[in-house]
Amino acid sequence: MRLSAASHDLLLLFAGPMVWGAHFLAIYGFTGVACARPGPGPQWLGLAWEAWAIVALGLVAAAVLVASLAARPRSGSAQNRDFLRAIALALNALALLAIAWETLAVFLVPGCWGPVR
Repeated sequence: MRLSAASHDLLLLFAGPMVWGAHFLAIYGFTGVACARPGPGPQWLGLAWEAWAIVALGLVAAAVLVASLAARPRSGSAQNRDFLRAIALALNALALLAIAWETLAVFLVPGCWGPVR
């Protein structure tokens, strides 16, 4: 099934906020489940495996955002395509900043799985 040009452009436009929202739900859901289990887990380079999982989720979300930049708008006029491309790029950059901010907390704030060293 092929999306219409308007649906494709709308999906492209909101790819950044949707990826950020999915990342936000994933890391906070994962943290809630990880904090519900008792006891410290294995550590690597001073961080618990849960922290490394959150870092990995951040990298995956960033890779998806970068990959979404390869898609081009299908709008009829060149001016509309340029505008949609610029707004999509700005929203992706904002989402990437939000993802980096959420991931940075792993290194600055002690989690329920142990203190930051």
